[in-house]
Amino acid sequence: MLAEIDIINFAIIEHLHLKFHRGFNVLTGETGAGKSIIIDAVGTLLGGRAQSEFMRAGADQTRVEGVFVLPKEARGEVFAILDELGMEHEDEQIIVAREFNREGRNVCRINGRAVTLNVLQRIGEQLIDIHGQSEHISLLRVRTHIDFLDRFGILWEQRARVAELVRALRQAREEIKTLVMDEREKARRVDRLTYVVDEVGQANLKVGEEETLKQERELLGNAELRANLADHAHRLLYGAGEDDKGALDLLNGAAQALTGLEKYDAAIKNLREQMDGAIAQADDLSRELARYRDSIDHNPKRLAQVDERLDLIFRLKRKYGDSIAEILKFAGDAAAELATIT
Repeated sequence: MLAEIDIINFAIIEHLHLKFHRGFNVLTGETGAGKSIIIDAVGTLLGGRAQSEFMRAGADQTRVEGVFVLPKEARGEVFAILDELGMEHEDEQIIVAREFNREGRNVCRINGRAVTLNVLQRIGEQLIDIHGQSEHISLLRVRTHIDFLDRFGILWEQRARVAELVRALRQAREEIKTLVMDEREKARRVDRLTYVVDEVGQANLKVGEEETLKQERELLGNAELRANLADHAHRLLYGAGEDDKGALDLLNGAAQALTGLEKYDAAIKNLREQMDGAIAQADDLSRELARYRDSIDHNPKRLAQVDERLDLIFRLKRKYGDSIAEILKFAGDAAAELATIT
């Protein structure tokens, strides 16, 4: 039964608080006193259409709240809905509230918790019947007929047991579904971890390998340029024929001049010896440059292999880490996880 109702800014009502007693309650008054407005407020509270004309002139928000004491035969259905929503409830009492404003905001609450309008309507159908012109009577709603039969047959305890069994069945089905999904997820995870371990393992990476490959790639990629520069330096030192004398030819000429000068001035001996040393160093340098030039490896095949290896490392770094050490750690973690789930 409706025990209390609090109405704020509804139609011509600014604020009204009513308490009802068990048994027969009568609202009396002359035409226009607001009796039907109270009924409209009750209908709105239980999920009826929140019409804009219900808002009191000058008000920004309308609120209706009701306290209901549930008869024993109505508690099963109401509590089943509340349990379905995970809401707490007392043995006899339920508090329903509804607020709406001119912007269309509509808030429904049951025992202080916000619910959808549909839930409010489901609860409202179990709380009260409004019998009047153009109003729906629960006797005409087909979905309520089973409730009347259960009440008439005093079958609420059996109905509650069946409802509990249905909830248990639904829970079991959900658990089975979860287990199936978990197995599928586990299978997908195993495939993913296996792929990671195999991919990194087949790459056979070594820490420091990338730096070594980059250095080798620098040498191989510039082999021709390096050979040309070494040959040019060698030619400048050694010369390239009678018409293209090198630094050694010039140094030898200078040494001959100093030897001749030494005949007339013995003090020049030290300079002449330094010149001989410079010639020997230049000759050694020229020979080393020739050996370096001739040792340069022009190997396009090896260059392609190095590029392919660096590309593999780059692709693995994009997926598993910023360095070979991080890639190997990622693969190690994957292998450890794989061992725990298989």
